[in-house]
Amino acid sequence: MFQLILILAALGQFHCAPMQCYTNQPLRKLFQFLSPSSMKWTEMEKLDDIFPKSKSVDYLQTCLEKRLGPPQSYEETNLVLQLGSNDPNRLKICVEHAVQSYSFREINLNCGCPAIESGGASTYGASLMKQPELTRSLVDAVKRGLAAGVSSKSDRPNISVKCRIGVFEDAGQMRPLEAEDYDFLKHYITTIHDAGANHVVLHARPAILSGLSPVKNRIIPTLDYDFVRRIAAEFESKVDITLNGGITSLTQLKSLRADKSSPISSHMAGRWSLQRPLDLARVEELLKDNSSTLLIETNAITTALENYIDYALTMATLPSHKQRFTSADLCLPLYLAVEQLKDDWDCDEGEKEDPPVLSYDEIESLFDVIKGGITQLQDCYTKGNKKVMDSNNVYKQLSSSFKSLAGTKVVNKWKRNRAEL
Repeated sequence: MFQLILILAALGQFHCAPMQCYTNQPLRKLFQFLSPSSMKWTEMEKLDDIFPKSKSVDYLQTCLEKRLGPPQSYEETNLVLQLGSNDPNRLKICVEHAVQSYSFREINLNCGCPAIESGGASTYGASLMKQPELTRSLVDAVKRGLAAGVSSKSDRPNISVKCRIGVFEDAGQMRPLEAEDYDFLKHYITTIHDAGANHVVLHARPAILSGLSPVKNRIIPTLDYDFVRRIAAEFESKVDITLNGGITSLTQLKSLRADKSSPISSHMAGRWSLQRPLDLARVEELLKDNSSTLLIETNAITTALENYIDYALTMATLPSHKQRFTSADLCLPLYLAVEQLKDDWDCDEGEKEDPPVLSYDEIESLFDVIKGGITQLQDCYTKGNKKVMDSNNVYKQLSSSFKSLAGTKVVNKWKRNRAEL
């Protein structure tokens, strides 16, 4: 029954992509409040970090609890656990213990990250695409870990692989993909499917293993949606294919979903969700009823923000020995929401593909909600040494408050990183 639910739910899904230093539990909570139907992904958890060779299973459990919370109070839904590894034995043990303590919709193996500092290139990530037999062993390890950790086959999470449509050693080798590249990817997907993976997330760009930064790896290699569609048609009814890469607006997502002849099962976006997290409320309407207007009442966003603020305050007021997140961790989701609201406030008509749907009064109302939440968080963290916010230039006041909570250097880094998305 659980597998049937998973198969039905896979049709038309939207995935909030895994993003290092972003998709920790606080941001996933805001995403969940805005769009309960969307699939949320953890950051890529490198096995060398959460289960090093020198550490015991107790160390693994401690790392999982730090990221996901105590198993007895775990309540996340529609969550995909993404793992990065090239060690089948430890991967099997990790999966086994993770699913014994927590419920996931899917266990994903990262075979698409090209950045060394993010855990790829030299050891795993996108370099695994050049080693299909090792990837087969890793997928099989996940399958064996699920079997050992969950007795009922129908209750086991799906197994998926996230990869690119091709892989080149360096930018000098980059070229348009040809028939041999299609055959290579077809063989790779066949290999991992035979090992037990029933879902593949395809970033519609090739990976460049060296010579390009993570940011440039998301920009310079050319998007090729047709390549993904051809592969999806090849594996239709066998493997669910999710299209990832280059989806930056609701209009674009709606257009992709409207193609009923497309063999693609679902779609994923990452940078869009960071730049405009509140758009997830409109994504939720699209997922629920395929609304043609895609309008959303301010109440839905207000409720999501209020629920997130309640969560953040709960986390901030835990006893010190139980706290898992810094003030910066809890503030970042609100910062991203504020930046979107400021963009919409400043947006000129016709400037964007998706013009703002919120009025100035509605934006001001949402600013007020966030302002109230930040004031309460300041009470938790600054022991009364807070700056009083007034109604004049609320955005400037909020920016100052974020700096008092997270630190000027951290907030400036947030601003730089958002500009690079």
